[in-house]
Amino acid sequence: MTRRHQFRLTPDPPLCENDVERACLDLLALRGYWVGRNHCGTFKSADGRRWIKGAPKGTPDYTTVHEHFPGFLLEVKRPGGDVSPEQKTKITEIRLGYRLAIAVVDTVEALAVWLEQHEAAKRTGAPLS
Repeated sequence: MTRRHQFRLTPDPPLCENDVERACLDLLALRGYWVGRNHCGTFKSADGRRWIKGAPKGTPDYTTVHEHFPGFLLEVKRPGGDVSPEQKTKITEIRLGYRLAIAVVDTVEALAVWLEQHEAAKRTGAPLS
């Protein structure tokens, strides 16, 4: 007589910021964007002998560039997540002071919609977001 194991479906674990980030980076690569990580804050070197100062606190996670479309900064959050007060301040400073486009997304679908608008603005000559 064989012993039967009962099969139970379990709900998928909720998406975390790393899941959204991975999907967004894949989408950007597929659309021809080069993406660089912006390391923020102060941290120790690998040998532990010195301190290294990264980008100012609140700077968006990534810088992107493309052959045909204007570059932009990207801040990725977990689904339903929101930016911190430091991030809000820095994003406002960058948008107003440098007139750079910044995408703040919590899903890859939100990034896809944002990219359509960003790229369409270049094609039509409309102001960047």
